[in-house]
Amino acid sequence: MRSIKNSITILIALAGLLTSSCLLAQTPSNEENAPSSSNSQSLKVIVTTSLSNKHQLQLSYPTPVRIKQVLSDSIANINQLTLSNEQAKGSIFWTSAALFKYFPHSQKQHVISQLELLAAHWKGDKRQAVLSLVAQLQQLQIGQRIFTSLDYDQIRVNSAQNPLVSQSMTLVLPPRPNSVLITGAVLQTKWVTWQERFDANNYLEHVVSISSSDNSEAWVIQPDGKVEQHPIAYWNQNHLDIAPGAAIYLGFSSLPAEFSTINKDIVNLLRNRAP
Repeated sequence: MRSIKNSITILIALAGLLTSSCLLAQTPSNEENAPSSSNSQSLKVIVTTSLSNKHQLQLSYPTPVRIKQVLSDSIANINQLTLSNEQAKGSIFWTSAALFKYFPHSQKQHVISQLELLAAHWKGDKRQAVLSLVAQLQQLQIGQRIFTSLDYDQIRVNSAQNPLVSQSMTLVLPPRPNSVLITGAVLQTKWVTWQERFDANNYLEHVVSISSSDNSEAWVIQPDGKVEQHPIAYWNQNHLDIAPGAAIYLGFSSLPAEFSTINKDIVNLLRNRAP
């Protein structure tokens, strides 16, 4: 019985013609459809360095499996994927590693629709900022992320960080990124080259904020999905580091009452984006 439980099937899949929404064609679209431990259907984990990578590694398990085993099998076989020259030079950037139940996120289209309504409500630079944000959200791969540690070294020594994977998922193991996303209440969303010791204010110098922007704090979504609020005003300055691959979201102020939660809704989407 033990040999059956530990056996896996590994496949390399070419998915060049698939859209991002089809990446999880074999993955449950919601938790209700997830296979249980008594289900004879095999559990599949799609492993990739990026959702834009045309090649994927598929791990197949006959029963639920610990995340440590999934990571171990992924590491052992990830070189079978076709990597770009840049990816081949580096190793996995574990801070950005992410596990997803499905794509797209259930709230993505709703938030985009709300922003489109807000854009129709506003004019001038405020409308331009909202439309730029909408365009960026439409391009981002945003799914339902599982917020659990994927630090392989920590998981190997701490059983509490080694949960059971009981349904099919997608695992993204990216190389180290070299940019930071800046979006929100700015005229134009931008990707800015990551710089060591740069804080939120340093990055915000690369964009033009609109009049209806938060002038005291910016939301920073670190690549592991952790959400922080970093001070950006002269009276509350405090240097806080920002990791490569993070997103900086400058919130909208003076929002109409019906859009009072839009900032938090956008931040939630950004923490669920795939690296």
